[in-house]
Amino acid sequence: MEGLLNELTTFRKQLAVLENRNIALKTQLAHILQYHFDRSLLDRLEYFHTAFLQLDTRFEALKSELALHQAWLNEPDINAINYDNIRAHQLHIWSKLNTMESDVKKLISIFSNYLQEHFPDVAKDMI
Repeated sequence: MEGLLNELTTFRKQLAVLENRNIALKTQLAHILQYHFDRSLLDRLEYFHTAFLQLDTRFEALKSELALHQAWLNEPDINAINYDNIRAHQLHIWSKLNTMESDVKKLISIFSNYLQEHFPDVAKDMI
């Protein structure tokens, strides 16, 4: 049981790291819009804004799953069947986190390349 709780804590930390990366991306975008705005690039900047917001939505959904998982772990009567189900759910969460991490890294790379191409001075200072 303690192993499941430790893994849940690890999941929460990993999710927090991903959320912080997304916040940094949104901050970079806000900086560009505030100080380096170019209307001709608005469509692509809106794309990134939408992608960052979609990540927020995914983070919130996973937080809900983690809260449900925590509730299951807090039940005093965990028999072997429930343990197996909880473990299977943890594997599912682990898979989702890995997918999210991959998606965040990909978005960081795409956004960084975009900044290098269109806002090299900003990219040099911020990434």
